[in-house]
Amino acid sequence: MWLFDMLAVVGAWLLSPLFAGLVVVYLLISKAYSYEGIRLKKYPFLSTLVVVVFQGAFTFLMTQVGAGGKFEEILAPDNLLLALVSTLFLCGSYPLTQVYQHQEDRQRGDQTLSLVLGIRGTFVFAAVGLLFGAALLGFTYWQRDELRNLLIFLVATGPVVALFSRWAFLAWSDAAAASFERTMRMNQVSSLCLSAAFVLMLVLRHWVVQ
Repeated sequence: MWLFDMLAVVGAWLLSPLFAGLVVVYLLISKAYSYEGIRLKKYPFLSTLVVVVFQGAFTFLMTQVGAGGKFEEILAPDNLLLALVSTLFLCGSYPLTQVYQHQEDRQRGDQTLSLVLGIRGTFVFAAVGLLFGAALLGFTYWQRDELRNLLIFLVATGPVVALFSRWAFLAWSDAAAASFERTMRMNQVSSLCLSAAFVLMLVLRHWVVQ
């Protein structure tokens, strides 16, 4: 594990020292999340904050640094809004990754956010986070005059919203519906739909430029 971490840092350094430093920070935070001596995971609100910030906005901006983006573009207000969108989407989806393992977390002493919220509370929290993220993304696309991207996003999220709504409805009355299998299915569908949407956006953008 440490070997791959070192290779990641060395590879990042070849791009830029700043990028390498950001990768080191990310790796240290990741270790602190699950390392037994620290285990941020057992603190529900602190662990949630760490995950949604570092896997969301931090990674979003860090990737742009690694790709050689200009600081004025990275720190532009509309780009920072997109970084916030990534954090809000993580804020909505992160508790769903814990919703099926309440008993295991309770036995291990990990007081996760989903365990604190309960099954129903987890779905309500997820819905609010995802809704705010989608609304902010739509606002950002509108502000950037990228209505085509907004339309693609809305169409792509249709199946995701439908599946999430059905899953939440089932879990609301039967906790057994908040299972690992349904969680993975939700992840697969959302990843496929959103990835396809953003690939289509890039293809259309390239086609227009050409």
